[in-house]
Amino acid sequence: MSTTTPSPLLSDSLKGLGLDAGTLFFALNYEFTKIEPKGLFKRFKKNQGAIDIDLACVLYDELCTIRDIVWFKQLRDKAESVKHQGDSLNGKDRGEQAMYLAPLDQEQIRLFLDKIPAHITHIAMIANSYHHHPFSRVKKGEIHLSDDEGNRCFEVNLKQLPRDCTTLWVAHLRREVDDWHLTLHNLPLSAEGLAEAAKEVAHELARSLPIPQGV
Repeated sequence: MSTTTPSPLLSDSLKGLGLDAGTLFFALNYEFTKIEPKGLFKRFKKNQGAIDIDLACVLYDELCTIRDIVWFKQLRDKAESVKHQGDSLNGKDRGEQAMYLAPLDQEQIRLFLDKIPAHITHIAMIANSYHHHPFSRVKKGEIHLSDDEGNRCFEVNLKQLPRDCTTLWVAHLRREVDDWHLTLHNLPLSAEGLAEAAKEVAHELARSLPIPQGV
């Protein structure tokens, strides 16, 4: 990973973006994409025959310490302010209503911002390809963020991500006095899994903190 974080693609308060700051939906939709294992490893990859993309929201305090993580291994935080609606293993296993371009998101995390504990200052939104297939290999797909009135803030086209990207820091929320500030990063991470990605983002967030006076 580069030592220099690129400039954010979008950065503004939720109010400035015209979003309802009550509930946000961090969501994923993609078309089922079969991957054929090759060579001697074919018989060992029976469960890796399709792209499996996972979402996570990581909650940090003001020192960028990880305080909670919501993902397929833990579907809600301790305060039940962030809730994962269930894991999709391949983009088509949650019924016809949750297929690509169907009414429901295949994977979705709901953020109830009014319930976020006061000690949580940052929330990172991360995506990871579980079997390490690059995101760009999906037939079609996107990650998006919207509010409960259907206003969509951003949409990330998976096909347009770097060819070798398997883990992505999509965006993050920073608490302000009376609002949340949203930054869209689309930053590829070197971490191979979500737990490692949460630590990598913690490092990046800490680097951006103001240096205390007198240091």
